[in-house]
Amino acid sequence: MAARAFPPLAAAPTSEAWQAADPYLRTAFKALNRCFMVPLHRAGLGAWVSTPIGGYTVLLRVRGRKSGVIRETPLNYLIAAGAVWVLAGFGARTEWYRNLLADPRVEAWLPGRRFAGTAAEELDPRVRACILPALLRSTVLPGSMTGVNPLTAADEAIIKALDWVPLIRVTLDGEWLEPGADDPGGSAWVWRQALVLGGTWLALRLTGRVLDGLRRAVFGRS
Repeated sequence: MAARAFPPLAAAPTSEAWQAADPYLRTAFKALNRCFMVPLHRAGLGAWVSTPIGGYTVLLRVRGRKSGVIRETPLNYLIAAGAVWVLAGFGARTEWYRNLLADPRVEAWLPGRRFAGTAAEELDPRVRACILPALLRSTVLPGSMTGVNPLTAADEAIIKALDWVPLIRVTLDGEWLEPGADDPGGSAWVWRQALVLGGTWLALRLTGRVLDGLRRAVFGRS
């Protein structure tokens, strides 16, 4: 694969609508990540929110270019060709991408496993043409924010919609990475979500019975 060290910052996306929404999207994503996704991954529960519809997330840990502090960002990912693939969704202005310009050494916390590796931007059009459609189709709802429907769009439409988005490959030190049951394409999400739905249903039933018992104790049988 043709890859190289990180290039100078590219131009920002040209879509006026995207640029207008960019600050609000960044704020929303930062709040969601800080309050929910990052604590969830730290607790080892990332696999429990991974589905083909909502996407699968890896917690990418990158050193801040100014502070030197490790920054954690949950990202949708794909495992292919022995590596983890992610997108810098806000283009060259993406904070973690800019941090990688200074230090490409990262940690990737996948559902159920963690590893250290090196990140590099993939520039080969042939590789991008292979990875981008597969990556977007593994994250249906987040992928739809690109302006195309990942389930129905042709490969060419997806590649064009993402032509300004850096594609990053994270390789494990000296090892070939294979996808597991909790990664995109795996089936572990089926039983996990079944347990979540079953547990939610049971909790609601029990709560309803408790509340009904309290009502009867306070107000008597109606």
